Amino acid sequence: MIVNQEKTYLVKLSRPVKRGAFTYKPLNEIEMTGKVLAAIVEQDGEDAIDYARPL
Repeated sequence: MIVNQEKTYLVKLSRPVKRGAFTYKPLNEIEMTGKVLAAIVEQDGEDAIDYARPL
């Protein structure tokens, strides 16, 4: 997955993802920056992301 860190994405997770003290849950679509998305992919792998669409 190629992530542009300058864009904002609408993301649907495939499983819960922990970032620091916060846990993102795969309930709804989440709006997040490319930097956060790239960090999730690096830490948890691409399989943690169901889909990510740039806004």
